[in-house]
Amino acid sequence: MRRLLHVGAVAATTAALLPALAAFSPAQAPAADPGQADNRPDPLVVEEITPTSVGRNSTVEITGEVTNTTERAVEDVTVRFRYSTTGVADRSELDAYAAGEGVQPESVGADTEIEGGLEPGESAEFTLRVEAADLDLSEFGVYPMVVEAVNGAGADMGAKRTFLPYRGGSAPDPVGIAWVWPLMDCPQRADDDTYLGGSLTESLAPEGRLGRLLTAGAQNDDVSLDPAEPGESAEPTESAEPSASASPSPGGGADDEESGGAGSGGSADSPAVPVTWAVDPGLLDDIDRLTSPYQVMADDGAATAPADMEASAAAEVWLDQARAALADDAVIATPYASADLAALLRHDLDSDAETAIALGYDTVERVLGLPAEPALAVPADGMLNTPTRELYQRMGATGFLLREAAMPAASWVGHTPSAAAPLDLGEGEEGTALVADSGLTEVLDADTSDPGDAALAQQRFAAETAMIAAERPGTDRTVVAYPPADWNPGAGFAQGVLEATDTLPWLEPVDLNDVRPEGGAAGQDRTGPEYPRSASRAELSGSYLDEVKDIRGNIRLFNSILVDEEDPFRPAVLRLESVAWRERDDLSETAVDRVADAVRTDMEKVRIIPSEPVTLASATGTIGVLIANDLEDHTVRVNLSLLSANPERLAIGNYQDPIQDPIEIGPGDRTTVYVRLTARVNGRTMIQMNLHNISGEPIAEEQFLSVNATGMGTQALVISGAGALVLVAALTPRALRKWRRGRETAAAAEPPEGTEGTESAEDAEGAVSEGTGTAQQDTSAGDGGAAPGESPAPMQENEEEPPSTRPGGPDTAPPSGGKGGTGDSPAGG
Repeated sequence: MRRLLHVGAVAATTAALLPALAAFSPAQAPAADPGQADNRPDPLVVEEITPTSVGRNSTVEITGEVTNTTERAVEDVTVRFRYSTTGVADRSELDAYAAGEGVQPESVGADTEIEGGLEPGESAEFTLRVEAADLDLSEFGVYPMVVEAVNGAGADMGAKRTFLPYRGGSAPDPVGIAWVWPLMDCPQRADDDTYLGGSLTESLAPEGRLGRLLTAGAQNDDVSLDPAEPGESAEPTESAEPSASASPSPGGGADDEESGGAGSGGSADSPAVPVTWAVDPGLLDDIDRLTSPYQVMADDGAATAPADMEASAAAEVWLDQARAALADDAVIATPYASADLAALLRHDLDSDAETAIALGYDTVERVLGLPAEPALAVPADGMLNTPTRELYQRMGATGFLLREAAMPAASWVGHTPSAAAPLDLGEGEEGTALVADSGLTEVLDADTSDPGDAALAQQRFAAETAMIAAERPGTDRTVVAYPPADWNPGAGFAQGVLEATDTLPWLEPVDLNDVRPEGGAAGQDRTGPEYPRSASRAELSGSYLDEVKDIRGNIRLFNSILVDEEDPFRPAVLRLESVAWRERDDLSETAVDRVADAVRTDMEKVRIIPSEPVTLASATGTIGVLIANDLEDHTVRVNLSLLSANPERLAIGNYQDPIQDPIEIGPGDRTTVYVRLTARVNGRTMIQMNLHNISGEPIAEEQFLSVNATGMGTQALVISGAGALVLVAALTPRALRKWRRGRETAAAAEPPEGTEGTESAEDAEGAVSEGTGTAQQDTSAGDGGAAPGESPAPMQENEEEPPSTRPGGPDTAPPSGGKGGTGDSPAGG
């Protein structure tokens, strides 16, 4: 209770003070929404630094924007840049400064004041300009620099660390740089027709990731993804326009006397920087499939049916432009879908590993119409173990594009080693390892999506390459710039680094195919090759590949019925074996389930069509078994087996020779197999029907057919015939006796001449006896001749029961004038 009173008092005091506080603080901004804190703009954005490298006669110009992100107005805002007059000693010191460590630069290069101050949320542009000669930089090197904004009280509003490369003094010889330009992505499909999401189409647009990479790497304004109006050429995309950071600045920069060097002209007539395209054939196949109607699964992987999509015009345009852009450049290929070769070889999936490499080369040529370089392998993540290397060797590779962790610099080396190093291939053979520089990879992988990030990243790229050149002046070295597989550079950055490669005087662009180990000491400053434990732990797990193996088993069974040894699900399996699933368990399980369902669905399309129960109205008959092949693209070859549940009752005749005469059915066709049945006993019998491959393995669930035999079977006819013979044999003597008595009676009954028309009592009695004997015979004959299953003809109304059906008959009646027989008397025989 006391606590509640205290809280109430605090609330009342606060309510009373609020009006006074509002009056005391004029222009008080409303409180910021805590939920919008992460959406506040960057207080300081550096949009451009020119020139990228500073010469003795250059004019340094820095432009950008400052924003008041506080809730109060600020006065006397000053933007300035400070720099150090001492350059960084090596690349490790450069990295430390970029990470926020090391001393702060103290020399002020230039400053400017924002007139009128800034209200909350207000922004203002700024320009800093200074002559390079006034910076007192004396020698070639990289100098730390910071651009910052402070208020009138000297408090920091925002700061950006960057570098100022200076090319004055004694410049080193250029360092060769070879570019590897990645066109890669994670697998986009599960089965061949179903995409896991809709992001690929967006990525192919002019401003999409793959769209920007293609147009920037092409370095050709004619390569454009913008849709052209009829009769008009496509306008250049934004990424194809020259980067402002590479343009000459007023009063100095690229046109001063020290801007020379390899490729420093920067004119429209300058040759393009050599680029080797590293492509994932699985991605090319995914894009190519978009050019026809396809299906897309829900983004959350829900069990809803995939949505039907029309063919993608963006995919068609991208492929057309890619064929033009890559036609004159070198192309190297990863395994299909970047399959995890190391994991496949470790888990006895060697055939999949070989297929991934071979299918990769075939897919590049099929989709792009040009071959990939088979001599240069691109292992997953740039890591190489011995089994993977030996597999690549068997497939024709002698060179390997690696990351630095696979062949790091030796511990005693204090400089950046050359990219090319000899690689022992065993049995006296020697190949080449081309090792990408990890520092450049990190710089290129920087986030350049926000405003101003591209300018700072480009300065960092220039600084890194300048430090490499300054490490060992006078030596010939080449570095490989190889961005990550999922590289997603911001607008203008990808184009900017290529232009910087052409204009920076300490860089000499070279073709990757020309990078070779030189000299007897080549490669001695590197260790390895190594396959660290972290690399083996990162491979696809055995439990995951066991799931893939289960699917492969069903695929093998499906393939066994296809003609021409087709393997339509092999690309889908390789997509499941991609290195992309190492860290994406949720989506990989969705892909596994989808492929398993697709295999099962296609297997079920080769089937026996169920039929209605069959009635066999005679001892033998023929039925037709209808087999369907609902696959649209494949001819199948199968065998049919039929098994009677009771062969003694229902026998199945010969209908197919599974070895000499398998059943072949074309795409979308059906065929009927005619089977002769023989019923030995009437009744219902089940027939089990199965489809098999030519090896006898069942390929579908069994079907059952009910056959009801209602006609006389063979055994029944034999039994009935034997019974009839016994009956005839037993009744013949009796019938003969009756026939003789009848003849004698008839003869005795003939009247003498002249007595016609008279009849004695004895004649009347004989007539009665004769009539009674004829009714029994007829009756016996009628009973014995009834058809099986039929009832004797019913008696007419009021008809007297025949004597033979009564208790006792003519043969059992007592003689005339005697007593009647007792109930124990036997029936007449």
